[in-house]
Amino acid sequence: MLKRLGRLLAVPVLIVLALVAQPAAPALAAVETLTVDMTAYGGTPTYRASGFIYGISQNGATPSSSLQSQIKVKVMRAGGSQIGCPNGGYVNGGYTPRWNFIKAYYARARATGAKFSLLLSGMWGSDGVCNVPRWPGDSGNWTEYTNFVNQLIADAKANGMTGSDVRWDMWNEPNIFFWGRTQSQYLEMIRRGTQLVRAAIPGAVIEGPSYAGVPTSSNSWWTTYLNYVKANNVVPNIISWHDLPGDPATDAANLSGMLSSRGITISGTSVNEYGAFGDEQQPGPSAWYISRLERCNCDGARANWGMVGQTPSLYDTFGWLVTANAGQPMGQWWVYKRYADQTGQRTKITASSSHDGIVFQDSSARKSIAVLGAKAGGAQGAIDVRYTGIPSWLPTNGSVNVLVERMPSTNAYVSAPTVVSNSRVTVSGGAITVPVNWANAKDAYAVTLTP
Repeated sequence: MLKRLGRLLAVPVLIVLALVAQPAAPALAAVETLTVDMTAYGGTPTYRASGFIYGISQNGATPSSSLQSQIKVKVMRAGGSQIGCPNGGYVNGGYTPRWNFIKAYYARARATGAKFSLLLSGMWGSDGVCNVPRWPGDSGNWTEYTNFVNQLIADAKANGMTGSDVRWDMWNEPNIFFWGRTQSQYLEMIRRGTQLVRAAIPGAVIEGPSYAGVPTSSNSWWTTYLNYVKANNVVPNIISWHDLPGDPATDAANLSGMLSSRGITISGTSVNEYGAFGDEQQPGPSAWYISRLERCNCDGARANWGMVGQTPSLYDTFGWLVTANAGQPMGQWWVYKRYADQTGQRTKITASSSHDGIVFQDSSARKSIAVLGAKAGGAQGAIDVRYTGIPSWLPTNGSVNVLVERMPSTNAYVSAPTVVSNSRVTVSGGAITVPVNWANAKDAYAVTLTP
């Protein structure tokens, strides 16, 4: 584990930062500044960015449900991928093992307060690994696909999966190898499948297109899709895409314009795979993605790759939040834990060029928690977090207590965040500045203010 980080500022006349006792050192010029305006707030926590695709065992037992509940996971997405390969899924006569898996995952989702995205492509057998001898609608024959969807509907009803806690994710990444035919055949499948589900389950939540790429008006696949679903009255309730990589806040703004120009209304958006495996699935980028998802009010599910029997497997680690096999928290799990610890009202934070955060303040608890991250490849060095408009309920005798914690970049067990500093800071003009020596952009930080 990296040794704890810390740096001292030269003390300005008006703002005194009482940090932990260290030898005097020259101030480091801030390379970026994050500004928190505590007078601008509103909206209670949703923890919408806490989710993952697959990530638990096929029987729904591990990693522990306690580790999942502690980070308040809100979305679980799965369809039985890789089970029975090379000939798994409905199209290969291997529907039952995958449906048994769905039941286990749905039970886990219900037990831990998460919504479940049922991935139809995985149930069909299109998972990027298994053989796919036929695709829905081949040669104009839709009988097999109709029977498939009706089987799913009947089993969902029998298992009590008819509420808004189930999202019917109609197909995964249809623009790449998860779909082996034309876009027009895909769109016809979406029309038929959506109509079948909505007719059988009033109020069913449809999600799509779960596209492997971000929405832009210059992407003909996206524009064709939106025009089609509008014209055929099969607009999904939730529009989804994948940021691998990407910026959810920017992408959602682009999508909003594309929807508005077509008169399309939806109930929500979901980046149901975010954070490519590797550097993007480390604490700093994880916190950055959380911040960007919160900015666009988008649900999020961490991306996940892996083969059954390999380490890590598709069926463990919560999308690389805990160690493989042992299921112990890693640095990025603690990012989600501090995110889950946030209560009260969401507070305005102005991002810097490569750093962002999510901040909440709770007047009842007399506490404010900020979770701060850097996008992959972001700036390293001195980062200042400037708090303005500090409310009267927070200081005591003119100062606040500032706890700075680091969530280290490591793929090993981390028992707790590293305490960088825990000290009194004098408030001047309703403001303080908290310095962070961000030596590694892959690390994340939490700043907690208390009286």
